[in-house]
Amino acid sequence: MPLKIKYSLKLEKQRLKNTIKKFSWFEKMGYAPRFPKNTNPKLDSLKKIYTALQCEYVEEDYEKAAIEINKQFSRIENTFYDKLQRQCGKRIKRNFNLVLTKYGVGGSYSLPNKIIYNFQMKSSSINTIMHEITHLTIEPYIKKYQIQQNEKERIVDLILTSDIVALDYTMQKRGEQAGKIIDPLFKQYFKPPISVFFKELQKTTSKHPKK
Repeated sequence: MPLKIKYSLKLEKQRLKNTIKKFSWFEKMGYAPRFPKNTNPKLDSLKKIYTALQCEYVEEDYEKAAIEINKQFSRIENTFYDKLQRQCGKRIKRNFNLVLTKYGVGGSYSLPNKIIYNFQMKSSSINTIMHEITHLTIEPYIKKYQIQQNEKERIVDLILTSDIVALDYTMQKRGEQAGKIIDPLFKQYFKPPISVFFKELQKTTSKHPKK
């Protein structure tokens, strides 16, 4: 099923507003969100940032990106969904709304099926989209077992590079520290039902509280 791709000036304004709200958190976590040229979210008013956005907004850029993304994704979507379903042992949603943006971080998501992708980033669009789909797939467990940011990023990376899913995918550096605990647990327990893995991770991390 093709991705339902959306983009508009209104959606870009919302993206920038939401990014500014979370800017302190992004900085703390080591992310570098993108904003319109010659703007500073710490100093400039939202009105000034919106004005810069309007000067930069070219709808044809989004249209071209949407066509290319759907073309590439249609080639691999069924194989990817099948592999992800085998790895996680649960039915995978196959209808996602994808919002294209030029701002904020590389990718983000919200339940039940929304993905936001910054197509100005250097990362592969297809890998980023599959990354966010994987986030959505395991998000109920992430919430239930209170998994932290770098831990959940490591889990997604491990799923995508697992023997079953086996993407040509580069793992993020931000999860390396968490990997010292997560990687051996993933190897031992991440198989259906995956709730067992998350229970084991919660037990293990409770014995190793963050300093």
